[in-house]
Amino acid sequence: MRRLQQILQDHDPGHLRIAADLWGLDPPTGSAAAAAEALAQEMLDERRLTEILEALRPEARAVLRTLLDGGGAAPLADLERRYGPIRPMGPARRDREKPWREPSSALEDLWYRGLLGRAFADTSLGPQEFGFLPSDILSLLPVTALPSAPLGEPAASPRAARGAGFAALEDAATILAALRRRPRKIALGPHLIPLLIHPESAELILHLLVQLGCAKARPLQPEPERARRFLEAPRSSSWAELLLAWRDSPAWNELARLPHLQAPRSGWPNEPLAARKTILEFLRPIPVGTWWDLESFVSAVRDVHPGFQRPGGDFDAWYLRDRFTGVFLRGFESWDRIEGALLRSLIAGPLFWLGAVELAADSGVAGRPVFRLTQSARAIYQEVVPRDDTPTPRSGIRLTAEARITVPREAPLAHRYQISRVSTWLGRDQAGFHFVLTPSSLEHAARQGLKPDQIRDLLELASGRPLPAPLAKALDRWAHRGAEGKASQTLVLRVRDASALEGLRRNRATARYLGDRLGPLEVRIRPQDWEPLRSAAARAGILLDLHDAADGL
Repeated sequence: MRRLQQILQDHDPGHLRIAADLWGLDPPTGSAAAAAEALAQEMLDERRLTEILEALRPEARAVLRTLLDGGGAAPLADLERRYGPIRPMGPARRDREKPWREPSSALEDLWYRGLLGRAFADTSLGPQEFGFLPSDILSLLPVTALPSAPLGEPAASPRAARGAGFAALEDAATILAALRRRPRKIALGPHLIPLLIHPESAELILHLLVQLGCAKARPLQPEPERARRFLEAPRSSSWAELLLAWRDSPAWNELARLPHLQAPRSGWPNEPLAARKTILEFLRPIPVGTWWDLESFVSAVRDVHPGFQRPGGDFDAWYLRDRFTGVFLRGFESWDRIEGALLRSLIAGPLFWLGAVELAADSGVAGRPVFRLTQSARAIYQEVVPRDDTPTPRSGIRLTAEARITVPREAPLAHRYQISRVSTWLGRDQAGFHFVLTPSSLEHAARQGLKPDQIRDLLELASGRPLPAPLAKALDRWAHRGAEGKASQTLVLRVRDASALEGLRRNRATARYLGDRLGPLEVRIRPQDWEPLRSAAARAGILLDLHDAADGL
C-alpha cells in the first residue's frame, strides 16, 4: 500500500484544500509535491488523527473497521456495494456542487478527508481496483478502537454434533484397496458405497490420492510404494497430507460440484484455488472449538466481501445457469445461489469430510445449521499436524475358524489394505470392516503374485496370532486342490407333462435358455434367462409363469 503523501500527490490542489479544511488545517501552499508533503505531515500527527477518527460518523468508522479487518484494503466494488459509491466528479463540478459538505456515502466522506486511497492491483482473479488506507495512517490507527472481529455470530451449543475425525483417511485406504483389486475398473458406485464412511467424499478423496502420488490416473491404479508409505505413516501425518493437498489443489473445483449449477460451454469461469484460500481466510478468525451460526457467517461474507471470487466484483460477467430451471444466474441477486451455496457446501463438504469442522443443528434457533472449527483445522493455517493419541492395537484384527475377518476401524490401515487383497468384502459396521476368505478371493490374490505362504504370513502378521487350526487347514487344502465347491443360484422349470418340455427343447428360440435336465418334467434355468425364455415360449404358444406357493401346478 502507498503512503499518505503519495496519495495526496495524485490529487489536484483543490482536493488538497478540501482535505485541509476538513481537518481544520491551513490551506497548503507551494508546488503540488510540497503541498502534499506539508499536509501529510500534519495529518499524521497522532493527536489530530485521533480527533478526526472520533468525529467521523458511524458509517465512516464502519468502513475503517472493514478495511482494518482486511489488512488495510478491500475490493472497491465490495466497499461501494456496502457503503455507497464515490461519485465521479471533475474539479469544476466538484467545486460547484461541494460534495464534501454533504457526502452521499461513507466512502465519499473518507475520500475527501484523504483517508482513503484507490489503486489497481494484480490478484489471483486478475487486475482489480482496491480501496485502501494509506500505510502510515494504518500504522497509527488505534486498533483497540477498531477491533477485528470474525464474520458471523456464535451459536448455542447443540444437543448433538457430527464429527468426521480421520474418516477421510479410512476412506482413502478403502479406495486404494479397491483400486488394487480392480485396476482401471473402479467405479465409485454401489459395490464400494457400503464400505465408505462418507461415500459423498469418494471423488474428492480419489482426486487427492492422485495428487499425492498414492495413485496414478492413467491407468487408474495405486502407486504401490507411495501408497505403502502413506498407509504406514502415523494417521495424523497422512491425514494432514490429505487436508493440505485439498487446501492447495488447483484442479478441484467446489463450484463445479454444486448440483444445481451448470457452466457455459466455455467451462467454469472461476479460480477455485483462489476462492478456497479466501474462504479459509474468512474462517481463520473464528475461535477454534466455538459453535458458529452458519447462516450468519454466510450473510456476513455477503455484506463485507461479496465479490471474493469475482474479478473486479463484476456479478454480470459469468453465464452460469440453474441446471433445474434453465434460468441464468446473473447479477448480485444471484449471490446466494452461487457464492452462498459455495460457502455452505465447502464447510459442510470438504472441511467436514476432512475433519476440520464439526456440524450440528443449533438447538436454540429452530434447528439452524451450526459448525465449529476443530483443533485439526489449525493445520490449514499453521501446518501443525494434530497429535493422534489413539493407541494402535497390535492384535485387534479377528480371524475366525469360519474364515471371517473383522478389522476394527482403529487397526493399522496397511493391514486392512493387505487383507482386502486376499478376501471378499462383506461390509462395514460399528465393529469395523468385515471380510471372508473364499476360493475366488484367494485366486484373485494369486493372480496378483501372492503365494499361499505369503497369504498365511500376511494374515498372521495382521492379527498378531497364528491362524485358527481349521482356517490353516482350509488354506492348505486350497493351496493343493483349489476350489472344492461352488454354489450358484438357479431356477427350476417344472412342466405338467413331458411333451411340453420336449416342445421347448425342439424350439430353437426356447432351447437356448434351457439348462441341465433334472428329471422328465424339470429343467434347470439361470435366473437371468427366465424372462427371455418366458417371452420366447409365449411366441411359441406356451405360457410359463413363476411358481407362487399359493398356486401350485
